[in-house]
Amino acid sequence: MPIFEDFPINVKLFYLINHSRNELLDLFFSKFYLLGKGWVLLPIFVCVLTFARRKSWLFVYTMLLSTVLVHTLKFLSKQPRPASLLEDVYLIEPLYHNSFPSGDTAMAFALFAFFLHLDKRIGSLFLVYALLIGYGRIYVGAHFPLDVFAGAMVGITSFLVALHLVKKNAGSY
Repeated sequence: MPIFEDFPINVKLFYLINHSRNELLDLFFSKFYLLGKGWVLLPIFVCVLTFARRKSWLFVYTMLLSTVLVHTLKFLSKQPRPASLLEDVYLIEPLYHNSFPSGDTAMAFALFAFFLHLDKRIGSLFLVYALLIGYGRIYVGAHFPLDVFAGAMVGITSFLVALHLVKKNAGSY
Protein backbone atom coordinates (compact mmCIF):
# COMPACT_ATOMS: atom_id res chain seq x y z
CA MET A 1 0.00 0.00 0.00
CA PRO A 2 1.46 3.39 -0.91
CA ILE A 3 2.00 5.98 1.78
CA PHE A 4 -0.72 8.62 1.65
CA GLU A 5 -0.04 10.56 4.85
CA ASP A 6 3.01 12.52 3.78
CA PHE A 7 1.09 15.34 2.08
CA PRO A 8 2.24 18.87 3.06
CA ILE A 9 -0.71 20.06 5.18
CA ASN A 10 -0.74 16.85 7.21
CA VAL A 11 3.02 17.06 7.83
CA LYS A 12 3.00 20.81 8.62
CA LEU A 13 0.13 20.47 11.07
CA PHE A 14 1.85 17.49 12.67
CA TYR A 15 5.05 19.50 13.21
CA LEU A 16 3.12 22.51 14.46
CA ILE A 17 1.50 20.45 17.23
CA ASN A 18 4.34 18.01 17.91
CA HIS A 19 6.95 20.75 18.19
CA SER A 20 4.95 23.10 20.42
CA ARG A 21 6.81 21.82 23.46
CA ASN A 22 5.80 22.84 26.96
CA GLU A 23 6.88 21.24 30.24
CA LEU A 24 3.36 21.18 31.64
CA LEU A 25 1.91 19.71 28.45
CA ASP A 26 4.72 17.14 28.32
CA LEU A 27 3.89 16.10 31.88
CA PHE A 28 0.14 16.11 31.23
CA PHE A 29 0.21 14.12 27.97
CA SER A 30 2.86 11.69 29.27
CA LYS A 31 0.14 10.46 31.67
CA PHE A 32 -3.13 11.44 29.97
CA TYR A 33 -2.46 9.30 26.89
CA LEU A 34 -3.07 6.25 29.10
CA LEU A 35 -6.74 7.29 29.32
CA GLY A 36 -7.02 6.66 25.58
CA LYS A 37 -6.21 2.98 25.92
CA GLY A 38 -8.80 0.21 25.88
CA TRP A 39 -8.56 -0.56 29.60
CA VAL A 40 -10.74 2.52 30.35
CA LEU A 41 -13.68 0.74 28.74
CA LEU A 42 -14.02 -1.66 31.67
CA PRO A 43 -14.80 0.91 34.39
CA ILE A 44 -16.93 2.90 31.93
CA PHE A 45 -18.88 -0.25 31.02
CA VAL A 46 -19.46 -0.93 34.73
CA CYS A 47 -20.89 2.60 35.02
CA VAL A 48 -23.11 2.02 31.97
CA LEU A 49 -24.37 -1.24 33.48
CA THR A 50 -25.02 0.51 36.79
CA PHE A 51 -26.65 3.72 35.58
CA ALA A 52 -27.89 3.02 32.03
CA ARG A 53 -28.38 -0.73 31.77
CA ARG A 54 -30.90 -0.35 28.91
CA LYS A 55 -28.14 1.18 26.78
CA SER A 56 -25.49 -1.44 27.52
CA TRP A 57 -25.92 -3.26 24.19
CA LEU A 58 -25.62 0.03 22.35
CA PHE A 59 -22.35 0.63 24.22
CA VAL A 60 -21.02 -2.86 23.41
CA TYR A 61 -21.97 -2.63 19.72
CA THR A 62 -20.43 0.83 19.43
CA MET A 63 -17.12 -0.26 20.91
CA LEU A 64 -17.01 -3.51 18.92
CA LEU A 65 -17.72 -1.72 15.63
CA SER A 66 -15.12 0.92 16.38
CA THR A 67 -12.48 -1.68 17.25
CA VAL A 68 -13.17 -3.80 14.17
CA LEU A 69 -13.13 -0.78 11.86
CA VAL A 70 -9.89 0.59 13.32
CA HIS A 71 -8.07 -2.73 13.08
CA THR A 72 -9.38 -3.38 9.56
CA LEU A 73 -8.30 0.06 8.35
CA LYS A 74 -4.89 -0.29 10.01
CA PHE A 75 -4.41 -3.67 8.33
CA LEU A 76 -5.56 -2.48 4.91
CA SER A 77 -3.78 0.89 4.85
CA LYS A 78 -0.48 -0.10 6.52
CA GLN A 79 0.48 3.55 7.08
CA PRO A 80 3.70 4.12 9.02
CA ARG A 81 3.92 6.19 12.20
CA PRO A 82 5.20 9.77 11.91
CA ALA A 83 8.62 8.86 13.36
CA SER A 84 9.06 6.32 10.55
CA LEU A 85 8.47 8.96 7.87
CA LEU A 86 9.77 12.17 9.36
CA GLU A 87 12.86 13.44 11.09
CA ASP A 88 12.83 15.33 14.38
CA VAL A 89 9.67 13.80 15.84
CA TYR A 90 9.21 14.26 19.57
CA LEU A 91 8.02 10.91 20.98
CA ILE A 92 6.60 10.40 24.46
CA GLU A 93 5.22 6.87 24.22
CA PRO A 94 6.39 3.65 22.62
CA LEU A 95 4.65 2.89 19.32
CA TYR A 96 3.37 -0.31 17.78
CA HIS A 97 1.31 -1.29 14.77
CA ASN A 98 0.25 0.91 11.90
CA SER A 99 -0.75 4.53 12.19
CA PHE A 100 -3.99 5.04 10.25
CA PRO A 101 -6.49 5.60 11.87
CA SER A 102 -5.93 6.49 15.52
CA GLY A 103 -7.61 3.81 17.60
CA ASP A 104 -7.38 5.85 20.80
CA THR A 105 -9.15 8.74 19.10
CA ALA A 106 -11.78 6.42 17.61
CA MET A 107 -12.55 5.04 21.06
CA ALA A 108 -12.68 8.51 22.61
CA PHE A 109 -15.07 9.86 19.97
CA ALA A 110 -17.22 6.71 20.15
CA LEU A 111 -17.50 7.34 23.89
CA PHE A 112 -18.33 10.99 23.23
CA ALA A 113 -21.12 10.08 20.79
CA PHE A 114 -22.52 7.41 23.11
CA PHE A 115 -22.60 9.68 26.15
CA LEU A 116 -23.95 12.61 24.17
CA HIS A 117 -26.85 10.32 23.27
CA LEU A 118 -27.38 9.54 26.97
CA ASP A 119 -26.97 13.01 28.44
CA LYS A 120 -25.83 16.30 26.87
CA ARG A 121 -23.82 17.38 29.95
CA ILE A 122 -21.94 14.10 30.22
CA GLY A 123 -21.50 14.15 26.46
CA SER A 124 -19.90 17.60 26.73
CA LEU A 125 -17.35 16.26 29.21
CA PHE A 126 -16.56 13.39 26.87
CA LEU A 127 -16.12 15.84 23.99
CA VAL A 128 -13.37 17.58 25.97
CA TYR A 129 -11.86 14.17 26.73
CA ALA A 130 -12.03 13.13 23.05
CA LEU A 131 -10.48 16.37 21.80
CA LEU A 132 -7.65 16.07 24.33
CA ILE A 133 -7.03 12.45 23.33
CA GLY A 134 -6.93 13.42 19.63
CA TYR A 135 -4.66 16.41 20.17
CA GLY A 136 -2.48 14.36 22.49
CA ARG A 137 -1.95 11.63 19.89
CA ILE A 138 -0.28 14.23 17.66
CA TYR A 139 1.49 16.00 20.54
CA VAL A 140 3.16 12.77 21.71
CA GLY A 141 4.23 11.94 18.14
CA ALA A 142 2.07 8.85 17.74
CA HIS A 143 -0.21 10.02 14.91
CA PHE A 144 -0.61 12.39 12.03
CA PRO A 145 -3.59 14.77 12.08
CA LEU A 146 -5.23 12.68 9.33
CA ASP A 147 -5.06 9.62 11.61
CA VAL A 148 -6.80 11.56 14.37
CA PHE A 149 -9.48 12.95 12.06
CA ALA A 150 -10.16 9.49 10.62
CA GLY A 151 -10.25 8.01 14.12
CA ALA A 152 -12.83 10.59 15.18
CA MET A 153 -14.95 9.76 12.15
CA VAL A 154 -14.67 6.02 12.82
CA GLY A 155 -15.75 6.50 16.44
CA ILE A 156 -18.76 8.67 15.64
CA THR A 157 -19.78 6.51 12.67
CA SER A 158 -19.52 3.37 14.82
CA PHE A 159 -21.95 4.87 17.30
CA LEU A 160 -24.40 5.91 14.58
CA VAL A 161 -24.33 2.46 12.97
CA ALA A 162 -24.72 0.76 16.36
CA LEU A 163 -27.64 3.04 17.21
CA HIS A 164 -29.31 2.18 13.90
CA LEU A 165 -28.78 -1.56 14.47
CA VAL A 166 -30.09 -1.46 18.02
CA LYS A 167 -33.15 0.57 17.01
CA LYS A 168 -33.83 -1.71 14.05
CA ASN A 169 -33.57 -4.87 16.16
CA ALA A 170 -35.50 -3.50 19.14
CA GLY A 171 -38.35 -1.83 17.28
CA SER A 172 -38.34 1.33 19.36
CA TYR A 173 -35.31 2.20 21.41
